[in-house]
Amino acid sequence: MQPDSDTTLWPDSGTELSRQDLGRLIYASICQVDGPVLGEMRRIRDHAVLNNQSHNLRVALMHRCGWFVEWIEGPPEGIRALMERVALDERHRSLRVVHESVGKPRLFKPWIGSIAEATESTGEFARRVMALHERHLKGQGYEPASVWRSLCSPLPGHVEVAAAQEGSYQRVMMMSAARTDAFDLLRWLATREKRAVVHRRFAGAARDALDVESDYLDLPRQAAAGRRLIANARKGLAMGMTHAFLPDYTAAVVLLDTDSGRNEHLLDRLLTACQHVHHRPVVVGLGADSWFSDSLRSLTEARGLRWVEARTGDRAHDMATMWWALKRVLDLL
Repeated sequence: MQPDSDTTLWPDSGTELSRQDLGRLIYASICQVDGPVLGEMRRIRDHAVLNNQSHNLRVALMHRCGWFVEWIEGPPEGIRALMERVALDERHRSLRVVHESVGKPRLFKPWIGSIAEATESTGEFARRVMALHERHLKGQGYEPASVWRSLCSPLPGHVEVAAAQEGSYQRVMMMSAARTDAFDLLRWLATREKRAVVHRRFAGAARDALDVESDYLDLPRQAAAGRRLIANARKGLAMGMTHAFLPDYTAAVVLLDTDSGRNEHLLDRLLTACQHVHHRPVVVGLGADSWFSDSLRSLTEARGLRWVEARTGDRAHDMATMWWALKRVLDLL
């Protein structure tokens, strides 16, 4: 479903941003920073927040495996000027462009930063960078979000990027109305399935979301490539990266609470975020029977999204029951 407007108001952004086509570029470079990378990225953020907005640029910067990956969107002349500065920046070496195109924007904040945990070596990461660089030179590149994901949160077993674009890898976002239920469920499931949770930290420009956790777990899925469960902190809805990847989620799960006000507040913020993306995920409510109300369905359907309930009976926080109820719903999507 296409947005009804040429502008979008991302939650907590305070400003409308155009959805008209613009320049999009992603590059990777070897990080030459001496000392803690986190401190350097904070300095980069402070500089970028002051400068990017005046040039109508939005940027996402990732550090992984000793490399920087930067995704830039904005006017072509602004992107060229930024790339000229990066080429002279001693913090970068062996810069490789892995995507360049004109198209719809995905980034709606002046700056987003992330440090991602990784088990692969610098050499393995470099090989993936070069493969994407070669595809780009041959004019066989992927959509920018797929390129970013393939470098910063790759699918297990080196699943081809195209599999993600075709939708055979199901992505599900989970957020808790209260406490840390989404992260607790992810950790419980990882232990049960003997699989590793991947930890990520995102930094944004908003004062109320300077540092937000987002962990994920990959699981096998019958007759399909697989399933990724992503636990996001509630403050993550203020992050531009959440917006960038909303179109790629099959479902957005709200783990409900006894407090109906908390449930409706989180759901309202999620629905607002979904209003201006070209694909809107199914919204799944997960929790005990008594936590559901007609207002949750009405609120969701009034915004044009589908509401599905994953009920756990009277077992409020039993992880096995929660997963059984959620998996039954996800298997049908």
